[in-house]
Amino acid sequence: MGAGTVGSWIADLLCKHRHSVTVVDADPAHIKRINEELDVRALTGQAGHASVLFQADVLSADLCLAVTGDDEVNLVAASMAKGMGARRCIARVFAPVFRDLSTFDYQRHFHIDRILSLEHLSALELARNIRHAEAITMEGLARGVIEVQEMIVTETTRAVQRSLKDLRLPHGVRIASICRKDRLWIAGAQDQVVLNDRITIVGNREHVDEVRDMFRSEPGPRKRVVIAGGGETGYHLARMLRSDRFSVMLMEISRQRCEVLANNLPHVTVVQADATRRALLEEERAGSADVFV
Repeated sequence: MGAGTVGSWIADLLCKHRHSVTVVDADPAHIKRINEELDVRALTGQAGHASVLFQADVLSADLCLAVTGDDEVNLVAASMAKGMGARRCIARVFAPVFRDLSTFDYQRHFHIDRILSLEHLSALELARNIRHAEAITMEGLARGVIEVQEMIVTETTRAVQRSLKDLRLPHGVRIASICRKDRLWIAGAQDQVVLNDRITIVGNREHVDEVRDMFRSEPGPRKRVVIAGGGETGYHLARMLRSDRFSVMLMEISRQRCEVLANNLPHVTVVQADATRRALLEEERAGSADVFV
């Protein structure tokens, strides 16, 4: 439901994997374009109208995605589709309030399987690559709360050749496996990590870095990160980089938005500036940053 940029891209991806796809959008021009470009069933209508959902045959759908540009429409449409019998329903939202469980659980209230923010997911992926640029492989689990990282031990530290039970790992973090030469096994309390081992670390993303640092002779240098734009993606990214390992500057053109960002991100230097102007970028030394986003 929704044939904008996101909906069209998803429909195209699913078509390439030979799924049967139905697209619903209120704009006839979007539907005309979809019909011309993709091998899908396209319907013109409001995603929140029961008659349109019945026509789209959501009753037998394995997956229903509500990705229109209206948060409220997405929530209602996904909820209705779930009530009609769709197997799995996902709603895309922009406003952070719909994902804030401290005020109200919209997902549970509307009986939706998942509420997603593309801006938050984008920030999560960016933060993961910034925080662990040197990681061999990296995956996120439990909506990004849990991270799985793989690294090669290349330095001799106090953590090397000691039993894992004696390392005093942070709570919620474990060394899951050890690969030595051609042998791979699940790590146990008595196992030791030696030089050139490939280890897999699993745990809370806030503490995974602490375990990585145990296998380094010196902690990595503090990275300077400059983020251009204080929208939802920029805000979430700055929030995720809350660590002594990063010095974060956030550039935003709107004074009112800067005040909001400064109040919510005390660890970030918020600067009111137009990031498209070269003189301002040079003034803030953006060119000397380790990472510019």
